[in-house]
Amino acid sequence: MVEMPSDLKRFNVTVRRFNPMGGFVDGMDFVLPVDSPDEEHAVSAAMSNAVAFTRKTEDGTALCVAFACMAVSAR
Repeated sequence: MVEMPSDLKRFNVTVRRFNPMGGFVDGMDFVLPVDSPDEEHAVSAAMSNAVAFTRKTEDGTALCVAFACMAVSAR
């Protein structure tokens, strides 16, 4: 088991991935676990990971994709 530094807290961050042309409500939610000093840093880390690991092109064409933070909670 890996020990966390004591200044980090555990959060679950819910990020919604959606097509802004199709509507926010038709998106897909992902709950990402993040160890961070506070909620703001947890959201930043989760959003960065969501963007980094989402497909953004297809056959050389950019896909229309957007992200929104829906919730942050302690875990």
